[in-house]
Amino acid sequence: MSQNTYIDREKSWLAFNARVLQEAGDDTVPLLDRLRFVGIFSNNLDEFFRVRFAAIRRLSMSGISGEKVLGGISSQQLLQEITQIVIQQQAESLRILHVIQKKLESENIFIINENQILEEHESFIKDFFIQTVSPALVTIILNDLAEFPLLKDTSGYLAVKLVMKPTQSKRSILNLVKPKQEVTYAVIEIPKTINRFVVLPPKDGKSYIMLLDDVIRHNLHSIFSIFDYESISANMIKITRDAQLEIDSDMSKSMMEKIATSVKDRRIGEPVRFVYDKEISKDTLKFFITKMNIHETDSIIPGGRYHNRRDYMSFPNLGRYDLLYKTNEPLPVCDLSLEGSILEKISKKDYLINAPYQSFSYVIKFLREAALDPKVTTIKITLYRLAKNSQIISSLINAAKNGKK
Repeated sequence: MSQNTYIDREKSWLAFNARVLQEAGDDTVPLLDRLRFVGIFSNNLDEFFRVRFAAIRRLSMSGISGEKVLGGISSQQLLQEITQIVIQQQAESLRILHVIQKKLESENIFIINENQILEEHESFIKDFFIQTVSPALVTIILNDLAEFPLLKDTSGYLAVKLVMKPTQSKRSILNLVKPKQEVTYAVIEIPKTINRFVVLPPKDGKSYIMLLDDVIRHNLHSIFSIFDYESISANMIKITRDAQLEIDSDMSKSMMEKIATSVKDRRIGEPVRFVYDKEISKDTLKFFITKMNIHETDSIIPGGRYHNRRDYMSFPNLGRYDLLYKTNEPLPVCDLSLEGSILEKISKKDYLINAPYQSFSYVIKFLREAALDPKVTTIKITLYRLAKNSQIISSLINAAKNGKK
């Protein structure tokens, strides 16, 4: 059998994610749901780099070719091929986003940037920045730091470049020769506590949305007002870190302790992907790549103006339910009431729940009741892809506080 009979697992997975992206490009899918598919595509890709790409990178860094386990291709070559595939997919996702944005405009929904702000929106944006955004900003001046700050792989950042005005003494001494201007670099973390999409007041029946990134860009002069700069620019960057779990061999620790420590250590995992706005200046890009110790084995991907596009999964619906798939209410389970003891009911009869077609409330009530029942000593459950504010986790925390294992 030929070594090339099968497509390797990683490229096969990327082909699957390309299929998700096709849904975003499908004209038969409602417009706002097409944006959600862009978000799913981006979120999938983040997870791929944290785990699958990271594993191959570790193989490459160890000096092992990995051809036996990778179907005849070296780990180094596979990393390069993955990067090229992802660059192509990113370009396609940007094209699809541009098409969707144009179609949204035909529906009187406009996504504007800091250069397209209407006069009627100026005061709203200014007040929103002062009251909501500014208190949540983390801004770091980088030039004189002994150690570069740790950038989180779940956050997006604006890489800021300030070109300073030459001082008066330099102007007089070097009157005939233009002095080399000093450059100050900074980084702004885009707050995750604020919705990425800022809904502006409607005007003449038109809806306007501005990304939080652009609200910050519009107010750069306010953030850096203490600096005497000649020009300022801000381009988005994003880093993805190795999320592989490292379980140590210390026999004095329980498996729970080892996993807890390993999960915490993922925050400082090695960078495996660096995505940047392709409009960023070369010197700014070089500064960040050097300071962040980005290596050739990492996937360095030129992208568009905005990253962390997984946020499109929570794009505001603006009350335009005509641009979304019709939702169906989950059905009740026959003969199973949410009133009274659910444990008592299932002790008499088994019930099969088919979510999401039937209500998940029964599962939540079951766990809530188990968390309080004195007869329950242990709860075991396998969980995958939790909600941000998971009711299941809330129930399990409640159970732990009541002494359940």
